[in-house]
Amino acid sequence: MKTTRLILLITFFTLLHTFDFSHAEVPWHLEAQRLTSHEGDKIIEAFDDVYLHRQDNFLQADYARLHTETSLLYLKGNIRAYWDGDYLEGQEAEFDLEHNVGWITHGQIFVAKEHVYFTGEKLKKLDENTYTFVEGSMTSCDGERPPWSIVSTSGRINVDGYATMRHPRLRIKDQSVFYAPYMIVPVKTERQSGFLLPDVGYGSEYGTNINLPYYWAIDEQRDATIYANYYSKRGLMTGLEYRHTPSLLSKGLWRLDWLNDREKHDTPESKPRRFRDDGMMRDNTDRYWLRGKYDGHHPESGWFYKLDLDYVSDHYYLREFKSGISGFDNSRNEFLKKFGRDIDDHNSFIRTNIVSATRYWTNVGLDTRLVYSDNLRHKNDNLPSSLNPTVQRLPELNLNLFRTNLGQTPLELEAAAQGVYFWREYGTRAGRFDVHPRLSSPLRNNFGTLTPSIGWRQTLWAIDRFENEPSERDTDNSMQTRGLYDININAFTSLHRIFELNSMPEPSLQNLGMSKWTRIQHSVRPEIDFDYIPNVNQEKHPVFDSSDRIEPREELTYSLSNVFTRRSDTVVPGDSSTGPALSANYLDFFRIKFEQSYDFREARRSQDLETYSRRPFSDILAETTVFPGKWVNLRNKTWYSPYENRITEHEHTLTMNWPQKASAWFSLDFLEKIDEYKRRINSRTSIMEIGTTLEFIPNWQFNLTYRRDLEFNEDVERGVGIFYQHQCYSIRFKYTESDFDRKFEVRLNLLNLGTFGG
Repeated sequence: MKTTRLILLITFFTLLHTFDFSHAEVPWHLEAQRLTSHEGDKIIEAFDDVYLHRQDNFLQADYARLHTETSLLYLKGNIRAYWDGDYLEGQEAEFDLEHNVGWITHGQIFVAKEHVYFTGEKLKKLDENTYTFVEGSMTSCDGERPPWSIVSTSGRINVDGYATMRHPRLRIKDQSVFYAPYMIVPVKTERQSGFLLPDVGYGSEYGTNINLPYYWAIDEQRDATIYANYYSKRGLMTGLEYRHTPSLLSKGLWRLDWLNDREKHDTPESKPRRFRDDGMMRDNTDRYWLRGKYDGHHPESGWFYKLDLDYVSDHYYLREFKSGISGFDNSRNEFLKKFGRDIDDHNSFIRTNIVSATRYWTNVGLDTRLVYSDNLRHKNDNLPSSLNPTVQRLPELNLNLFRTNLGQTPLELEAAAQGVYFWREYGTRAGRFDVHPRLSSPLRNNFGTLTPSIGWRQTLWAIDRFENEPSERDTDNSMQTRGLYDININAFTSLHRIFELNSMPEPSLQNLGMSKWTRIQHSVRPEIDFDYIPNVNQEKHPVFDSSDRIEPREELTYSLSNVFTRRSDTVVPGDSSTGPALSANYLDFFRIKFEQSYDFREARRSQDLETYSRRPFSDILAETTVFPGKWVNLRNKTWYSPYENRITEHEHTLTMNWPQKASAWFSLDFLEKIDEYKRRINSRTSIMEIGTTLEFIPNWQFNLTYRRDLEFNEDVERGVGIFYQHQCYSIRFKYTESDFDRKFEVRLNLLNLGTFGG
């Protein structure tokens, strides 16, 4: 039969969903093997290979009937459609093209951007963005028999948001394993409000834990997450997280958790075993942790603002609630990732809170801040709050002059000035002004660089209250000053030599991919650094931080650095006119540095010689890095005592990597017990860690970790992990064991749904 082709120009709004009104004038084209018309072209029928398309969007079927006056389109047989990146299939369908509604039977929608399949016995299109379905399913897996799916009696799909499902059942292959009366599933990447998947866990101290989060997309710059975090032994912990990003250089993240704890740690027997020897109690039941960070920038004035907030109810909270999405580890990781700033460790009894404003000019920087340190030892009546000696810096101003040339002279000037008021509940309070300018004059020639510099530190204390000061101090003088100078001399030079190894490979088609080490450069950098600070009596001055006691110093440090750099030339494809070419690559594959110091003051020391002999030479530091390529990486620091004739400290880390196959690492940290005049180390430490990751089986990963205290001959931590990655899901098994805890974790992550387990 002769093929007849008829092109009809049809202008209507949309066919399936996400209609762009800017295309309203673009015509649709209808093609088929055979076309017939009825009632004066009011009804057009298309048979065999029906193809309706406009730009990249199309619709195919075995049969189509179009009512041109009402824009009603009926389709039957092998229906396939593509629209703005999404696909639709079915057996029978009807669409009102003018009003953008319709239905399809035995249909399937594939949302390509999220890789989600929706199927249903009957799918109805309510508007340009919304479908409903009956007896449908949802999955992110390819194939006729998906590894997992969610079947539902009915539901609603918003292709720019999420799908709601009634009576959903999670199925693994053909078996139902989980039921819920209602579920919300994300469909698009746009932020949408709704419940997130729960986090589940168990601990012997707090029982079964279920954390159910609700996400609220407030607007494009703000969102919040509300947590209902239930512990079977402790009660309900409620939480709130608020995030906002008003501009490119301004962002904030704030978190608050609160728990009315059923338990108290007010007797030694009621405390967890690992806390029983710390001598502290907790009798409060209202427990909370408020933390947050903020970065702000005012472009018109040039000021940068930062806020670090960390306020917790008691000294046990962060150590007890360390894991989970509301725990310490998660908050710390989020702050480091989003702001690049850490918070105090969970074991720290001092929680630091800072508000700062900073402004930079060409050669000057100004930083103003308030620093409040919360001492947890003085909470819950462990220590009296009236005797809290914790120093607060309220306020603090720092003015820095960056190194700059003084006119046409060879001199360079840099300076730092600080003004701070030290307030505390118990102890001396004072304001301190400290200024520290420094002059230097770099001398450079072909033999190297010599930089002598001299600085002067002038400090003024304005004391407004004396309290808890030793009686031998001069406490009658509320205005105290200190002035001292310091000298530094730095000298270094650089030498290098290049060694030829191999001739460069010939750039030809036969040699494509060939690579050779062709040259090695050996660079040597000897350096000496001398520091001098005179011995000035400072006992009469108050002590707030390390700047109030500047220790005398007369020390020479000398070092020798060696760097070996290889050049590798590889034959790579060139353009059509030149053909293959050479590409050079450089790598510092071996570094070794030796460093030692000589203390002139120690060499002249006359006191305590009967107990401690003079030892002016420091330990020799040997620092090595070996990195020949992507296979092996060795980092090593070793300190050797010339007096003890033994190693006093070392840190070793060896990493071996077989890309996409396996990796392994070995580390050893050792610290010898030392009793010297200049240093006191009372205990010996020796920690070994071994780990490996195996990926030689496609989609599988195996992890092993082992840490052991060699000094006490006991295991610190043991762990094993197995991870499997499928196209639409992953499963992780992890077991860790320490001296006080055993943790078993299984997590199942379903693509576009989230993670189950704990």
